[in-house]
Amino acid sequence: MNLLKPTTLEDGNLVNRILRAIGTPSKIVYSPSEDSFLMLHALSNIELNDLMVCDIGTGTGILGLFCAIKGADVTVTDVNEIALHETLAAAKRLGIVVKPVLSDVFAQVNGKFDFVLFNPPYLPSEIVLDRAVDGGPDGLVLTRRFLKDLPTRLKNNGHGLLLLSSLNNPTKVISEYAKFSFEVLATRQVFFEELQVLYLRLR
Repeated sequence: MNLLKPTTLEDGNLVNRILRAIGTPSKIVYSPSEDSFLMLHALSNIELNDLMVCDIGTGTGILGLFCAIKGADVTVTDVNEIALHETLAAAKRLGIVVKPVLSDVFAQVNGKFDFVLFNPPYLPSEIVLDRAVDGGPDGLVLTRRFLKDLPTRLKNNGHGLLLLSSLNNPTKVISEYAKFSFEVLATRQVFFEELQVLYLRLR
C-alpha cells in the first residue's frame, strides 16, 4: 500500500475548517494542541481514502474528522462520553459521518481496521488526575495497552500511528515491542520535550 503523498496547502485550510466546527471544547475534553497538530502533519502525508480508520481517545475528534473528510470510514472512541458527543456535533457541522464508541482504549471496540491512530495521555505522573494528559509513572500506561492489543485490531497490512514524547523514552519503547516495525514520520521540539509521531506495522 503506497501511503506517502505530498502535504498541501489544502490540508491546512481543512484543519482550520475542522477547528471552526469544533469550536471551544468543554473543559473536560482535551483541546487540540501541539501533539494534535503534529499528528495532523503526519496524517497529511498518508493516503486515507477508503481506509477503515479507528481513532482511539479521539478527544475533540480532530484526527478522526480529518480522516473522514479525506475519505476514510472512521470509528472514533473515547472513555469520555462528552468528548464523543462534541465530536459528533462537529461532524454534523462538517457534513460528515463518524461512528462513536464509548471505550477505554480497545475494550469496547469491535472489528479490524486498516489504520489505527492514538495520541495518548503521555505525561509521566504518579497519580492520574486528568485522564486526557496523565499517563502514569512512565507516561506509558495506556500506550502499553494500545500496543499490546493493536495486533488483534489490524487487518492484513494494517498500520498504526502513535505519538510519544522524549519523556517516555521512545527508543526503549521501540526495543520492547519488536513485533512492530517503527518509523518516525514527524518530530517537534516543544519546551522541555521532543514529540515524535511513529508509524508502525507488524513485522
